[in-house]
Amino acid sequence: MPIRLLLCCLFALPTVVVADANEGQFMGYELGTEYPALPRDVEVTTVGNLLIEAENPTKPADIARVSLVATPETRTIGYIIAASWYATEGEAREVGRRYVELLRAKYPDWDFGREMMDASLRIVEVNFDRAPYNLQLRLVRDEHNGRSMWRISMGLGWQRESGELHAWQNKAVTEQAVAKATEYEQLMKESDVRGL
Repeated sequence: MPIRLLLCCLFALPTVVVADANEGQFMGYELGTEYPALPRDVEVTTVGNLLIEAENPTKPADIARVSLVATPETRTIGYIIAASWYATEGEAREVGRRYVELLRAKYPDWDFGREMMDASLRIVEVNFDRAPYNLQLRLVRDEHNGRSMWRISMGLGWQRESGELHAWQNKAVTEQAVAKATEYEQLMKESDVRGL
């Protein structure tokens, strides 16, 4: 009887509560899904994808911003990034250590490691992997609000050699090519090209 009650309670929970990185979900968004609305705050990355500041993330209180990397036309999410900034490296490292331990507890069956070090041999990146996903924590010096600060970021994406990442990249390249062709066509219509 207690097992049935536990199972009933578990299945009665909203999916947001039980959703997690094991299903490609992070900070209230899911890899491979379309961002629901035309974003208000968006930048274009150097390769032509969108960097969207998420408007309704589900996040811990100490996460300052959630950003999404998405394809330019359908806004299909390919990477989810949560970040916070700190005045000192010590503060940032302490927060980073706390999140490493929290993620190790939450995802004990994910491969942990693949660390990167800076020139002083201090760890600045840690990875958690479970095919096809990669959850990465990074510490970098960053400019924020006009000040030099330390940023801790956690990002969920697909592993480098996964079919899911290649499919998303192909979709992004196709959408970028269509957008560029449309832009060039419009430029030609609006320009005086005599003698060119």
